[in-house]
Amino acid sequence: MLNELIYNPLNITLFLLLNFLNILVGNKIIIKLLKDDVKKINETKLLIIQGILTLFTKILFPVNCYKIINLVVDLILYNKILKFKSEKLYLSIIFNLIITTVSESIIIVNLNFILAGLTELAIKTIIYIIISFKKLKLDFKENLNEKEKIKIDVISLISIIVITCARIKIIDDINKMSIYVYLLINFFIVAYLTVLVKCILLSLSKESAIEEIENLEGSNKRLQENYDDVRAFKHDFNNIMQGIGGYIVAKDIEGLEKMYKSISKECQQINNKQSINSEIINNPAILNLINNKIKLAEKSGIELRVQVYIDLNSLNVSSYDLCRMLGILLDNAIEASCGCDEKIITIKFLKDKFNNRNLIIIENPYKNYLIDVKKIYQKGFSSKKDKVSHGLGLWKIKQILKKNKNLQIYTSRGKLFKQQLEIY
Repeated sequence: MLNELIYNPLNITLFLLLNFLNILVGNKIIIKLLKDDVKKINETKLLIIQGILTLFTKILFPVNCYKIINLVVDLILYNKILKFKSEKLYLSIIFNLIITTVSESIIIVNLNFILAGLTELAIKTIIYIIISFKKLKLDFKENLNEKEKIKIDVISLISIIVITCARIKIIDDINKMSIYVYLLINFFIVAYLTVLVKCILLSLSKESAIEEIENLEGSNKRLQENYDDVRAFKHDFNNIMQGIGGYIVAKDIEGLEKMYKSISKECQQINNKQSINSEIINNPAILNLINNKIKLAEKSGIELRVQVYIDLNSLNVSSYDLCRMLGILLDNAIEASCGCDEKIITIKFLKDKFNNRNLIIIENPYKNYLIDVKKIYQKGFSSKKDKVSHGLGLWKIKQILKKNKNLQIYTSRGKLFKQQLEIY
């Protein structure tokens, strides 16, 4: 490779261009399949770093070395820049191995580096066009249970190492084997990796299905509770009306007012429970989170009221990040409400059409009126005595906001403590 490039500016230019274009299209395939919301600046950063490192390793090291180096580099860069975790990280490397193996199988004849690079680019471009045209995307939840996660990680990592070593050995011995044997081995490599991808996706789908079943069971239980509440209220309606009539006949306005407040409170509780269903809260992750937070609040005698006026699946933020933020904000709201007389937390999901944004507003009572809202997002800041165990929640939210430029949060305090998350 080095001899072909020395003293030939045209060859150097073409080599650089093809190197970067192949990396660019390869990354586009991975991003299209696994993560379609990558910021352009991160994609550019990935391309530049990969391009430079791949260029130097190809020129300075033999084939068996630079393939291992590039594999390690890809693992690190996909993790640090694209923020791929575990299963997505290994899937991206497996897809790269499949694409590279297919490309090398087609470029079996001894082409010069320009024709080989152009052929590889053409293959990758065709794959990218097919993925874009078919709108293929692998969407799965990342927070698997530990047992399933470890199993997938171990199998994926061992497969990547074994296949990479096998491919290096094949390239070393390529002159000693026939073309048909080489193609047959590559066919089995691609077949094995394809089956591995399907197995991983099947495991991920199974986990998602289990979670969905659990969510449905929770929803059905809550619907049954709602039905029982409505039946009980209907059964007691005549008794309630007789009680109201008694206060009216006695002209006891104070007693009537107290009874009205009790009836109003029960009606509010029934209406709030009826709003916690999959038709109104149509995002399973958020539905499950809110169900759990309602149970947590009820243990402390706190009422959590939920008002949803938007399609939660249309929010321009991943369910993973949104659940992390909502979980932290609701935990803080429940904790702040514990020592208050009026124990009511309200969470609203609504659309601000004038500013073309979605809002999530959480309001709760609180006692610490001296809290500095400018400092609460600092790492380690907490109004509690135990600073070690607290002070990280809101700081974590700020870290999520830094990664998502379309998110903002505003905090205000008055009669109620208010957190307003804005999604553009």
